[in-house]
Amino acid sequence: MMLKLSTVVLAAAALVASSPVEKRGTADCTYVVTPSGVPDTSTDPLFSEWNYLIGVNFSKNFPSGTITDGTNSIVTGPDAETGAYTVVNAIGTAEITDAEAITIVTGWVGSTFDGPWTGVQWHIDSVTC
Repeated sequence: MMLKLSTVVLAAAALVASSPVEKRGTADCTYVVTPSGVPDTSTDPLFSEWNYLIGVNFSKNFPSGTITDGTNSIVTGPDAETGAYTVVNAIGTAEITDAEAITIVTGWVGSTFDGPWTGVQWHIDSVTC
């Protein structure tokens, strides 16, 4: 019986000493983006386009079937001086850490995404997370 009690005590001590589980895979970020022209929002609102663009570009980093989880984008703009829009969105997957998710989306700075519904190309000016 003593051996079993010591095993339980040792296991409990190891559990207490181990590091906490790291939160997995969310990039909660603000994007500043500039369209190549005036976006046509007559068929779909901008948040739909950005939900799609962020989701599809994020998922390109993972094998088919990997589940990604995102929030609805909040889009404001255009800025009166620059014409830029601001997009707020959280995207992630349990397959990676928060830091890795942030590295993916901040790596889009300087890229251009084709807007499937608005008819414009969106230049990613900056991403802050």
